[in-house]
Amino acid sequence: MVKSISQMIGVLFAKRKFLLARFVATSLGRALTSMAVIFFIREFLASAVKEQTNFGEIVGASFGPGASLWFAAGLLLVTYFVGALFYYDNHVVVQRIIKVIELGFMERVIEHLLKLSVPYADHQSHGEIIQTVRTDVSQMRMVVQAVSRIFLEGVVVVGLMAVAISMSPSLAMWVLIVLPVVSLPVFLVAQRLRARSYVVRTTGYVLFDMILEILKGMRVIKTYHGEEIQTKMGLEKGRAYFDELIAVARLQALGRMGMETLAGLSVVIVVLVGGFQVINGTLDWPSLLAFVMAIRVMHTPLNLMHQQYLQIYEYHASLGRIVEFLETRPEIEDHPDAQPLTSPPDEIVCQDLGFSYGHKDVLSGISLTIRSGETIGIVGPSGAGKTTLLNLLIRLYDPSAGSVQFDGQDLRNLRLNDIYQQVAIVAQEPFLFSTTVRENIRCGRPSATDAEVEDAARAAFIHEDILHFPDGYQTQIGVGGRGLSRGQAQRINVARAFIKNAPILLLDEATSSLDSVAEAHVQEAIEHLLEARTSFVVAHRLSTLGNADRLIVLNQGKCVGFGPHEDLIRDCELYRRLWQSQQLGDSSPRKQLEQKAQGVDQQPTS
Repeated sequence: MVKSISQMIGVLFAKRKFLLARFVATSLGRALTSMAVIFFIREFLASAVKEQTNFGEIVGASFGPGASLWFAAGLLLVTYFVGALFYYDNHVVVQRIIKVIELGFMERVIEHLLKLSVPYADHQSHGEIIQTVRTDVSQMRMVVQAVSRIFLEGVVVVGLMAVAISMSPSLAMWVLIVLPVVSLPVFLVAQRLRARSYVVRTTGYVLFDMILEILKGMRVIKTYHGEEIQTKMGLEKGRAYFDELIAVARLQALGRMGMETLAGLSVVIVVLVGGFQVINGTLDWPSLLAFVMAIRVMHTPLNLMHQQYLQIYEYHASLGRIVEFLETRPEIEDHPDAQPLTSPPDEIVCQDLGFSYGHKDVLSGISLTIRSGETIGIVGPSGAGKTTLLNLLIRLYDPSAGSVQFDGQDLRNLRLNDIYQQVAIVAQEPFLFSTTVRENIRCGRPSATDAEVEDAARAAFIHEDILHFPDGYQTQIGVGGRGLSRGQAQRINVARAFIKNAPILLLDEATSSLDSVAEAHVQEAIEHLLEARTSFVVAHRLSTLGNADRLIVLNQGKCVGFGPHEDLIRDCELYRRLWQSQQLGDSSPRKQLEQKAQGVDQQPTS
C-alpha cells in the first residue's frame, strides 16, 4: 500500500519539485534556528556568569568586554523571528502540498469511478462509494499533514540532538538510550489503531447508507409513519460509529500517557548524571542548564511526531480503501484486441443469450434478430428481465451465456466507446445534472451550438416550457430535475437523446411514472424521437407500443413470444392475457389472483 501511495504522489509532484525543495529548505531552516536558540541561550548564560567561551572571546575582542551578553540576547531575538518566518513559510508550503495531493487523488478517484462498469455501481454500497470519494480522499489531507510534521519535527529533533551532543556527548548517550523506550508505547498502540480504523470506516459508511435511504424513501417513511423506527435505527448506527471514535481517542490518549510518563525518565537521568558531572567539574552548569532545556524542547517535537504517527495509523483504513478502489478493475472493459465500430449495425442478433446474478438465472436462451430501423417493444410481467435485456444489448452488462452481435461481431470484441456512441437512452427516472437546462441538453453532444440545443428542445416539445422558466435555458436545476415537473424533466431527457442523434435508442419505462397529461406530452416527443432509428422500448402499458414493428414477450427470463402485435395476439397466451387485461382495465383482486396462479406475477425483479 505504501508503495502504491508513494508512486501516485511521485507522479503528482513530477512537475512540482520546487515545491518539495522549498518544503525541505524551510524544514531545515526551522531546525537550524532551533539549534541556534539553544546555542545563544548557553552563550547568554555563560556571559552572565563571566565564563569565557569562544563566542564571548570573539565578540569581546571586536566590541569590548560585556558585549557578548547583549550580542547573545540580540541574536536570540533575531533567531526566534527567523524561526517564526521559516515556520510560517513551511506551513503555507505544506498546505499547497496537501492541495496538490488531495485534488490529485480526488481527480483520480472520480475519474476511476467513471471508468468502472454499471454492475459496480449497482452492487456496491453507495454510502461506501461516497465515503471513498469524499471522506477517504479528504483524510489524505490529515495523512499528508502528519507526514510533513513528522519530517519537520524530526529534523528539529536531529538538530537539537546534535547541539546536545556538542555540549556533552556522555549525557547525550543516555538520552539516545532512553529514546526507544519512550517511543515503545506509541508503536504498540499504533498496531491496535490500525485494526480499529477499519471498524470506524465500516460503521461510518453504514451510517452514510442509512442517511441515503432516509432521503430516498422520505415519502414512504412519512406515509407509513416510519419516523420513529428510522430514528431508532439511525441512533443505533450513529452510536456504533461514535463508540468506535471514542475507542480510537482512548487508544491515542493511552499512547500519549505512556509516552509522556517515560519521557520524564530522560529528564531525570540528565539531571542526575549531569548534576554529578557538574560536581566533579567535568561539565559547567550553563552547559547543563542549556542541555536540560534542549532535552525539554526536544520533547515537544517528539510528542508531535508520535501524535502524527498515531494519526497516520488512525487513517490507515482510508488509505487502504483508496488504493483498493484505484486498483479495482472494471467488470466491463475493452479487450486488448477490440475492434472499432465505424457505422451503426444493420442487424442486431441475440444468440442463446443468458444472464445470471450469482446462481440465479435472470435471462436464458434468448435468440432474436433485429433489423436496422425497427422499433422493438419489450413486454412482460415485472421481474421478467426486460431491463436486463436492454443492459445486455448495449453491453452495460456482459452475458453469462451466449452473445449479442452487431453485424456478426460479438459486442465483447468491439470498443465500448464506439458502442456507446451509437446509443441514446431515456430511463424511467429522469436524470438531470445540477447545472443549467441548456447544458443538460447539450451533454448529449457537447459540441452542439445553442441553436441546435433549442432545435432539440423543440423536437422534444419542451422549448415553450423552457421559455417560461425563470431564466429560460440558463435556469439552474437540481440533480434529478428538482424544480421541474417529472414530465418536463423527462422531455429534457428526450431532448438530450434528440441532440445526440444516435442510431440506436433505448426507452426503459420512459412514461410509466407520469400522469396522463404528462405522459401524452412525453409520448408525443418519443414518437418523434423513434423515427428512423433502431429502437427498443420497454413498457408496461401496451397501448404505448402502437408504433412497434415487433414485440418481445418475456416471462421468467425466457422469450415466450416475438413478432408483430397481430401474431402475438393469436399465438402468445401471455401477451393475449396482458393485452386483454389492459384493454378491459380489469385490475380487480380476483383478476390479479388468476394471473398470479397462471405465472404472470411470480418473477423476481430484473
